[in-house]
Amino acid sequence: MKLSMKDLILIATITVLSFPVLYFTMLFVTGNARIEFTSKSENSNKDQEKLKYLKHTRRRDSLIAAHSEAFVAKEKEKKEIIKERENLMKQQERVTMLTQELERTRMELAAERKKFEEYVAKNDDLENKRIKQLANVYAAMRANEAAQILQTLNNTLIVKIMRAIGDDRQKGKIMAALPKEKAAQISKLMGR
Repeated sequence: MKLSMKDLILIATITVLSFPVLYFTMLFVTGNARIEFTSKSENSNKDQEKLKYLKHTRRRDSLIAAHSEAFVAKEKEKKEIIKERENLMKQQERVTMLTQELERTRMELAAERKKFEEYVAKNDDLENKRIKQLANVYAAMRANEAAQILQTLNNTLIVKIMRAIGDDRQKGKIMAALPKEKAAQISKLMGR
């Protein structure tokens, strides 16, 4: 079978012309292409729908941006609140620690005060014993000699010694032997 040139040209022309028709048919069948017939009013309606969509999209985008900024601000505020809470917790811990330390110091001071009061009480007892001993010594002495020695002491000590002397006659003799000014000062102090 021998084909002539005419037949070959005819086959080539049919193939070239039928290829686009077969190609578009295949696209329609598979759903990859479709043909729409619309009028101008439908086109203008579609344009208006596109504009509405764009306006809606712009509005939505602006709301999203505003919400994003608000969200970022809220997150920043939340972080600041958390940080402030942590600072407050640290300060509360510090206050608690200082309160405990203050309470411990107060207890130590109370214990020290008690010891100090015990020492003072012991010291007072020792001083009272010493004053009684001195009073016994001065009561046993002659009034003139006791008065001369008592003159050299301070008035407060003289009053304590005089009060500790049990014998009122001996007290009177010693007071009479003291110089008048000194005896007057001692009498005032003993009267208080």
